[in-house]
Amino acid sequence: MNPMYHLVEDVNRGRAKHWWIRVGAEDSATSLSVVGNLHARLKNLGDDVDTSYYWDAGHGADEDPGDFIKWIARVTGYKWGVTR
Repeated sequence: MNPMYHLVEDVNRGRAKHWWIRVGAEDSATSLSVVGNLHARLKNLGDDVDTSYYWDAGHGADEDPGDFIKWIARVTGYKWGVTR
């Protein structure tokens, strides 16, 4: 479950280039340094990375689902209300 091998040792050139990473500051399952290292490595590879830590939140925290939808629209170029 450690993605760093695929980002350091054997870099996956076909990986996603856009990342939305969220973690609670009180997460007992994932160290904050793991998230920081992941963010830094992805940025160093030139990927688009959006990372936030939620204060007083635990594992699996996601407190901005509306912003996630906007981020998806930005990344994909989707325009709301435009039919094709």
